[in-house]
Amino acid sequence: IFDYSRGSSLIILGKYAEAAEDLRRVIENDSERLFKDAFTAMAKVLVAKEDVVPQGWGPMVKVLEELIESYEATLDAGESLEQQHLLAEALNRLHHVMFTYHDAKTKNQEAAWKHLTNSYKYKMATVEPYDANHESQKLLSTKAVFHKNFWSPGIGSQTNLPIFIIGFVRSGSTLLERVLDAHPEIVGTGEDSVFNGRLDHIRNSIVQASISGDMLELNQVVEEMADSVAFDMRERWKEIDANSAKDDKTERTEPTRFTDKMLTNYFNVGFIHMLFPNALILHVARNPMDVIWSAYKHEFPPGGLDYTSDFHSLANMYHSYREVMLHWDSVLPGRVTHVRYEDLVNDMPGVARAIIAATGLDWDDNVLDFHKKKQAVNTLSTSQVRKGIYKDSMNAWKKYEKQLRPLFKLVGDEVEWDLKTTLPSLTPTS
Repeated sequence: IFDYSRGSSLIILGKYAEAAEDLRRVIENDSERLFKDAFTAMAKVLVAKEDVVPQGWGPMVKVLEELIESYEATLDAGESLEQQHLLAEALNRLHHVMFTYHDAKTKNQEAAWKHLTNSYKYKMATVEPYDANHESQKLLSTKAVFHKNFWSPGIGSQTNLPIFIIGFVRSGSTLLERVLDAHPEIVGTGEDSVFNGRLDHIRNSIVQASISGDMLELNQVVEEMADSVAFDMRERWKEIDANSAKDDKTERTEPTRFTDKMLTNYFNVGFIHMLFPNALILHVARNPMDVIWSAYKHEFPPGGLDYTSDFHSLANMYHSYREVMLHWDSVLPGRVTHVRYEDLVNDMPGVARAIIAATGLDWDDNVLDFHKKKQAVNTLSTSQVRKGIYKDSMNAWKKYEKQLRPLFKLVGDEVEWDLKTTLPSLTPTS
């Protein structure tokens, strides 16, 4: 248990050689295969830095092939429903690691796709059917509630302390947050959104105050909610800062901005604007098929993102995202600042300067060295953001264009998006 936990933590810290040693011990000694996620973790190390693993992929792939054969034979033999569920979950993980092996190492796309298909066949057998009606109702109610006249002037906190980052999953938000976090006055707090964690309480409190019809009471409630979110952001930073390893004795200046990154907050722009009308909202947008393919191929933690593993539900989620972003641009024109991922990668110095300008802070040269900053990066993009700027992910979907043709058709006209970066001070590159 200790080796697995430490190995996973070392990956977050970018210490791949030490992580590989811990994970190797787990894979060799875990005879009952209680820690199947050790294979996923080792695959991350191998993709990031294969030379730190003795004999590379070979030993692990041999174990995986044997396990897959054994588990599938057991499943075919007929087991209890509970055992079938456990086997399906295990096969989902193991096949996904084999997809990563063929995608990243052998470049055998047919073998990679076969394993990805098998992985998701087992995965979707363990989750509840996708509720397309729920997604549709959520979209309709959001558009109905947040119309052009919903927001009253003068309501909300005047602080610009939060910087909200929204977008579809796998859109490049981690890169954007690391760029912001490299500024000495901005702190990135990772995937755990303070605002999103309080959303139910915020929503219920606002509804309750609105029933009275008293605008003063509503304004007081909204400001209290905003102050509470801002306070918790500071408290989270203090906790993170106190528990962070420091390479020197210098104290970091207390930040004046905190990023709040929860990509699915694109549904919550109406509440964000109500509480924080002066806060910067950055929407990261990426080439539609690139972001959809990236969402499809990645194995997310169990939860709402399970349905990115199915073509129909993934396309439906993407349609909802596009429609709600169009809605915000219509009812709150100019309120959301769009940042194209491709612009960020192709013109990092220019776009980074424009982003910092949009925060209202002075430029700092450290921002362009964001990838050198020693910081734990606990997202699916862990190894990628440590590389700095890389362009491998652009048009990456075309490698599997044949296999993705049905998904391409489901996305329809939205495979194109003529959305421009709207940072006010950005000078377009020729």
